[in-house]
Amino acid sequence: MADQHLTTQKKPYSCQFVSKPIEMTGLLDDPAWQTAQILDFCIPLTDETPISKTEARILWDENYLYVGFKAYDKDIWSYLTRRNDRTCSEDVLEIFFKTHPDKDPYFNFEINAIGTIYDAFTLKRWAGGENDHRWKMWDCEGMKVKIFIKGELNNPEVIDEYWQMEVAIPFAELPTLKGNSPKAGDAWSFHLARYDYSIHLPNGVEHSSCVHLTKLDFHHYADWVPLVFQA
Repeated sequence: MADQHLTTQKKPYSCQFVSKPIEMTGLLDDPAWQTAQILDFCIPLTDETPISKTEARILWDENYLYVGFKAYDKDIWSYLTRRNDRTCSEDVLEIFFKTHPDKDPYFNFEINAIGTIYDAFTLKRWAGGENDHRWKMWDCEGMKVKIFIKGELNNPEVIDEYWQMEVAIPFAELPTLKGNSPKAGDAWSFHLARYDYSIHLPNGVEHSSCVHLTKLDFHHYADWVPLVFQA
C-alpha cells in the first residue's frame, strides 16, 4: 500500500492513471493501488481524527474511476438489499463528485457493507423531491463493487476489525461526460464520506469525510476539493 497520506483536506487530490483495469477483489491487493495517495478521513467541522478510522484511494483508466476504501469498524452491519434503498441508514461508504465544478449537476454513490448501491444523478439540489426521489431514478449501469469483511457481518457480539470496498464507476454511464472519458489535466470536484453506526461508539454513530466540511452536509459541494486527473 502507498505510505504517502494526504492529511490536509483542502488540497487537490492527484488521481493517478493506470494502464490496465484493476483486478477487483475487495482486498485492495492489485499493485496499482500502491501508486495512489491515501486520503485520511476526519470528523466534519472539527477535523478531529475519527474513532472509526477510514482510508481511501482513487485511480483511473480509460474506462473507469476506481475508488478503494478501508474502513476500521468494530461493529459491521448492513441489511438493505434493493438498489436505491436508503443505505445511509446503515454502515455505508459514499462517493460524491461533480464532473464540471462550475455547474449544478453532481453524482453520489452510497454503498453499504453488503454492496447495496444507492446512486443518484442530481441535476439541481432541492429539485428532486423528498429524499431526492427524482434523482435516484438514475442508475449507473455497469458499476462494479467488491467488498471484503474482516469480522462477522451483522453479529454485534463479535468485535470486528474492518471492511474494505473497491468501486469501479464507468465514465460511459455518466451523462455529463456525453460518452467521453476524462483527459489528463481535467479537474472535477469531489469528496468521500462515511456513516458508521456502532454499539462501540459513544453516540452510536459517527460521520466522517476526506475533506474539511464547514457544515454537516455531505451534499454541500462548496466544500468539495479538486480531483485532478494525472497522465
